[in-house]
Amino acid sequence: MKLGLIYDLRNPERWRRPWPQHYAEFLDHIAELERLGFDEVALPEHHFHPDGYLPSPIPMMAALAVKTNRMRIASDLFVLPNHHPVRLAEDLAMVDVLSDGRAIFKAGAGAARSESPAFGFDEKTRLGRNSEALQIIKRCWTEDVFDHDGKYWQLKGVRIAPKPVQRPHPPIYLPAQNPKSMERNARFGYGADLGHPVGSPDPGFWKGWRQRWDATLRQHGRTAAECPTSYFITLFATHDPERAWATHRESILHVALYYAKHVGYMGGVVPETPEDIPNWNKFFLTPDDCVALIREYFGGAPPDTLILWGNRPSMTFSQALEFHRTFAEEVMPRVRDLT
Repeated sequence: MKLGLIYDLRNPERWRRPWPQHYAEFLDHIAELERLGFDEVALPEHHFHPDGYLPSPIPMMAALAVKTNRMRIASDLFVLPNHHPVRLAEDLAMVDVLSDGRAIFKAGAGAARSESPAFGFDEKTRLGRNSEALQIIKRCWTEDVFDHDGKYWQLKGVRIAPKPVQRPHPPIYLPAQNPKSMERNARFGYGADLGHPVGSPDPGFWKGWRQRWDATLRQHGRTAAECPTSYFITLFATHDPERAWATHRESILHVALYYAKHVGYMGGVVPETPEDIPNWNKFFLTPDDCVALIREYFGGAPPDTLILWGNRPSMTFSQALEFHRTFAEEVMPRVRDLT
């Protein structure tokens, strides 16, 4: 099982650092995480939020490509309907070249539907644009020159160069939370991207989902190697969980409120206190408890990549690094092989 970290790079007013400092420290932070043995860094995408939720993953992915030597560099995920597919295909190809074949493409229609109108798109068309954009991107990466006459894009003489280093293209992951999306991913050979942005799910969630996923793959003649899985949770390793929770509980609530209000997390229930967040007492655990939780959730059929949230707004990158150093030294060696 590979291990990675996801960063939304929020920088809200309450805990704000100067933006150039914030981004520069992040890049140095990721270089240190690579030395600690983490396999992947992932960047999400959202727009128009005062706390600076990362709106432009591509420039940061390019910076990470030249800052690191080994880590895979992933989106998680691009809100595909809000992009021109040819430009995004070109940008991802450049990241793949800069990183010498370490880019991972994770994309979807996006859960925050309010963003599309600000780009001039009808929110009702996002699913159709998502599907058509993905078709175009794959053609950009695999065909020399092509025309496309679709519902949302009419394109003539499309040719992108350079092509991605990875052939036929970088790995593609799409969300696969429900049976319909599982069927789509298995039919086309896409990886499955899923997770919980705030907290951890109930222990049985992953194993129940994994059984349905494996059955869907068999129905379509696919193997788990063809359609890998990526799953993210919030988990920080520390020898003093109570102190860590007391220090960072308010910024964890800040993030939970965003997902509750804009994405419908927790069924639209808005938490009033940090302790209203499901499984709040599992955010910060001792190394032994981290190992126990990961084994309970994923033992026997782990995801190909387990992604941990990298920080919360109140954490400096040096504070986050100490959590991840503890994980790398005391947890990582004990959870690499859960089969």
